[in-house]
Amino acid sequence: MQESYWNRSSNHSKHEIFSQLQVPPDTPFFARLDGRRFQAISEKVGAEKPFDERFAKCLVASARALFESNFNPALVYVASDEMNVLFLHAAPFRRRIEKINSILAGIASSAFSLSAAKLFKKTLITAFDSRIIVSSQEKVTEYLTWRQADAWRNHNNAYAYWLFRRNGYKPSEATKKLKGLRTKDLHEILFSHDINLTQTPAWQRRGILLYREPYQKRVKNQIVTRRQIKENWNLPLFSSKEGQDLIRQILRWIKP
Repeated sequence: MQESYWNRSSNHSKHEIFSQLQVPPDTPFFARLDGRRFQAISEKVGAEKPFDERFAKCLVASARALFESNFNPALVYVASDEMNVLFLHAAPFRRRIEKINSILAGIASSAFSLSAAKLFKKTLITAFDSRIIVSSQEKVTEYLTWRQADAWRNHNNAYAYWLFRRNGYKPSEATKKLKGLRTKDLHEILFSHDINLTQTPAWQRRGILLYREPYQKRVKNQIVTRRQIKENWNLPLFSSKEGQDLIRQILRWIKP
């Protein structure tokens, strides 16, 4: 019998065409993880509309799992159905893109499923995809500002969409009514139904930020500095001075 091509090959790993693709050394980057078909999943678990705090807690649990799985992200920004994971100096798997994307997505997916089982009493299979966005120390705040602005748009559209749905519109009809509406229009429509978009919970409008915050602890006869995972559910705008100061402070806590 003729020997197959794969049996003749002495090193099958050389056929893994993207396995050695890496983020350049010392280059900051984000891994952005997006939930797959999360609208259908929210329907399955009976999540409140337009936002459910339990669903947000599942996303936060996934973000915490990334910190607790021996990775060292600088921060994780959670908004809508996505997580933005920033790596600065330290990055896993020698910065191999294929490995980072697959492992981070796997951890996030399993952590979300386990958390949803506890909070919603439902067994379900969830999945995240992951992609790499190369950044720089100077552009971190710019990137986060962009993702926060997108979260604000999603927030406004979600409130308007579910208002239309509660008023009897079918999903396709509600989506069609949203087309072409400006932010000002959405505010006016919702305000006429006693919904003020600027007064909704901050985490719905601006997202949630996780990072390691230093604190001091007495060990025997000395004071040592430790770091604990901080969940910030009351974020400022990243475009504001307060928001920029917060990001700069977090980045200063990260040691090269």
